[in-house]
Amino acid sequence: MDGTERPVQRPTHQEKQKLNYSGKKKRHTRKHLVAVNQNKKVLLLSQAREGKLHDKKFHSP
Repeated sequence: MDGTERPVQRPTHQEKQKLNYSGKKKRHTRKHLVAVNQNKKVLLLSQAREGKLHDKKFHSP
C-alpha cells in the first residue's frame, strides 16, 4: 500500500490552495492510496483527497 500524488492546476481560492499544496512535491496535488498485489494488479484505489494530508492520516470519509 502506498500513497501517490498527482499534480493539479493551482486552485484560485486561497483556502483550497493551502489544502492542496504538497510540501513534499513542492506543487499542488491530489492524493490517492493504492494497494497492489505481487503481480502489480490494483486491489484498492481510494478517492482523491487533498495533497497536504499525510498517508498515515488518510482514510476514506
